Amino acid sequence: MKERLLLVAIAMLSGLLTNGCAVRHGQNPGVQRCLKGAVIREGRFAAPEADLPLQKVDLQELINNAPDGGVVDVPFGRYVLSTSLTIAGRNNLHVAFVPGTQVRVEDTAVAVIVIEDCKNVKVSGVRVRHVKPLPEYRCHGEVVLVTGSDNIRVENCELNGCGAIGVKAVQSSAHIVNCHIHHNTFNAIYLHSCVGISVIGNIIEDNGNTLQAEGKSGDILWSDNLVRDNGGYWQETRKPGLRSGTEPDLMPVTAK
Repeated sequence: MKERLLLVAIAMLSGLLTNGCAVRHGQNPGVQRCLKGAVIREGRFAAPEADLPLQKVDLQELINNAPDGGVVDVPFGRYVLSTSLTIAGRNNLHVAFVPGTQVRVEDTAVAVIVIEDCKNVKVSGVRVRHVKPLPEYRCHGEVVLVTGSDNIRVENCELNGCGAIGVKAVQSSAHIVNCHIHHNTFNAIYLHSCVGISVIGNIIEDNGNTLQAEGKSGDILWSDNLVRDNGGYWQETRKPGLRSGTEPDLMPVTAK
């Protein structure tokens, strides 16, 4: 009897810990690994989308009514919105989704989550995408859009790229940590006039491009990311490597 109880206890413990990483309620510990102490989950946060209950909670109202300096605990489930979930003018706020919670937006022309004019805001634990991408093209809207904000943290989120860009930041400082960013048509990450960016411990795969930075963006920390199978949207349709000498130059040199 004691041996059976010991086996049960070991089984329960193995369900709580996988590869030394704690697994919270709602997570599927199936595919995950530790990288220098950081948990990377390959998009498997919880049950498949069809299995999640449709939440009737007004998510936008829940965030709007939360005071600065606190934590918004978002109930588990699937949220379907007609337009962007917007976090605007907030300070010191953590929007904490139970890992695996899904947020979907119907309008393909807008970002799923917009963070604007904020300081010290964190969003964690959510799987984000548009409800249905355009059949022959791509969504124009970003998955996450950060504008005019300071010290924004997007952590442990799946940014599923039916959107054109996984994370777009404009005139902001932001930290993208332990996320799965995939299948974005243009870029996984796009920066414009941003200083103070960290991209740490993410899986970035199957995007049109990995990173595009414009407008004097700088102070970018890039560490411990798994990057694979990106690139292609702006690539020329030619083979890599040395050329025969008969092909036209990509960037011809003009004599002065």
